[in-house]
Amino acid sequence: MRSEIIVQLNNDEDYYYYLRENPLWHKILAIYPERFKDFLDDYKVGRKKRAIDKIDDINAMLNLAETFLKK
Repeated sequence: MRSEIIVQLNNDEDYYYYLRENPLWHKILAIYPERFKDFLDDYKVGRKKRAIDKIDDINAMLNLAETFLKK
C-alpha cells in the first residue's frame, strides 16, 4: 500500500478497524490508491458517520425523550 494512503489511514484509528472488517478494501486500496475517497464514503455509510445518520440519531433520541415525558 502506498505511503500516502497509510498516512491518511493514520489520521483515524477507526479506519484500520474498518479495513479489518472489510479486507476487500485493503486489496482495492493497494491496487487503486486513487479510490481512497470511495473507501471514505463506504466507511461513513458503514459506521453511520454521515450527517443524515447523525440527524436520524438525534431524531430518535428526541422521540425517546418525548415518549418518557408523555408517561
